[in-house]
Amino acid sequence: MVDKEIKAEIDKLKLRYRDLGSSIDDLLEAISRGSTGTSEKMLGAELHKARLELASIARRLQGLQNDDD
Repeated sequence: MVDKEIKAEIDKLKLRYRDLGSSIDDLLEAISRGSTGTSEKMLGAELHKARLELASIARRLQGLQNDDD
């Protein structure tokens, strides 16, 4: 059985993962609507940060799930 603290951490990370996915979708939509070069660079940088955080969360979730096995 999963320790309550680990389950709480997994639940928190899953929620953050979903939230970031939604944010990435919003950023992609904003970029696709066409924007100035400056705002496109800014949105691109934010998208890159969001993807890095999403990858980090995915690795943490995988690690937590592997620890439970």
